[in-house]
Amino acid sequence: MNQEKNQNVNVRAAAYNELLRFEQSDTFINIAVDTAIRRHGLSGHDRDFFTALVYGVTERQITLDYYISKLSSKPIRKLDPSVVVALRMGLYQIIYMDKIPDSAACNESVKLVKKRAASAAPFVNAILRAFLRKREELVFPSAEKEPVKYLSVRYSVSEKLCGLWCEMYGYGQTERILRGMDEPPTVTLRVNTLKTDRETLLCKLAADGIEAVPSPEAKFGIRICCPVPVGSLDVLADGSCTVQDDASSLSVEALDPRPGDTVIDMCSAPGGKSMSAAMLMGGEGRIRSFDIYENKLELIRGSAERLGIGIIETECSDGAVFREDLVQTADCVICDVPCSGYGVLAKKPDLRSRAAARVSDSELPELQYKILCNAAAYLKKGGRLVYSTCTLCRSENEDNVARFIAEHDGYTLRTERTLFPDPELPPYLRTDGFYFAVIEKH
Repeated sequence: MNQEKNQNVNVRAAAYNELLRFEQSDTFINIAVDTAIRRHGLSGHDRDFFTALVYGVTERQITLDYYISKLSSKPIRKLDPSVVVALRMGLYQIIYMDKIPDSAACNESVKLVKKRAASAAPFVNAILRAFLRKREELVFPSAEKEPVKYLSVRYSVSEKLCGLWCEMYGYGQTERILRGMDEPPTVTLRVNTLKTDRETLLCKLAADGIEAVPSPEAKFGIRICCPVPVGSLDVLADGSCTVQDDASSLSVEALDPRPGDTVIDMCSAPGGKSMSAAMLMGGEGRIRSFDIYENKLELIRGSAERLGIGIIETECSDGAVFREDLVQTADCVICDVPCSGYGVLAKKPDLRSRAAARVSDSELPELQYKILCNAAAYLKKGGRLVYSTCTLCRSENEDNVARFIAEHDGYTLRTERTLFPDPELPPYLRTDGFYFAVIEKH
């Protein structure tokens, strides 16, 4: 059935429709891509081309729009979305896809827009042909005169976020962060030490023809050196490991949950930190994994079963709502709070352009602080808490922790660390942008 569907699918048209749908909605692009692949029965080259096109256009949207603005007499906001998406697709193929002939990129984009707005076809053709003629003349904004705008256009990240990081970290460090996030990362695995060890798993991967190396910092991490579809890894299917970035693993290692401990995971989905804690505890003790969505808890239960973990209990619970029954019940608390997600731009191409909305979300740090205060109340005397985010934003990270320590007696900050993706390392050795702090109750 899938093969029949696949024979009839125009992959560019499918990508065009998904990008247009994304442009006009608040959907997440990864969900849209997975759904479309299943709907059209895409496989092999068609699936790879579709995925590369949709993710690529989404990831480079700001840069592509900059070129369109330089070539169009009309502002982008006044162009019909069907025209804008066709132009982005054409430019992306010309600029970033070496194996696609320029003529094919132009002609196919014109054909796509003809079906929705025939009168706009000459305009799309003219803009794309103008780019081919003038591409050497079209330069980015000056890094000296307009540093924030330059960073935004060069790395295709919202100008507001670039400006925020420049204020917090300075121009040089901001560019390092953006360079470190400019290439998609490969898969990072966390060895399931309840079933195997790192050396054995590395040998197993090598036998499967997959090049991998030990993570430089995380004790149980493995970095896959080349892009591979996650679904193709047998070591995941058999429960020998789970997918987890080293930054996340390091935060749980710093918490140091021990065999026999009671651990509360405040906002646990998708469950990676609960799984890591269970492994560090040797499968002995109790882990209470909370989340506000039952469907996400189902994912956690499925992961625990695959990994052979029997000490995780899941429960629907809102971390922002205080629970008297949990007070002083936990040896360790994992407090991985909802955040703006700026540290994972390399994995979330749609966040690059949409980050502007989150930059101005002043309510987020307050929500995080409320969850942190509740989590701290659940600690026993001598207990430890790890507060973490996958963002690089001081109001969500250092400021929240400093405020908590200042406003609460009886707690000490033991460890605090911000991890930045290092552009000097190959992509397979970089971590996410991440922050964590370990707080102890005394």
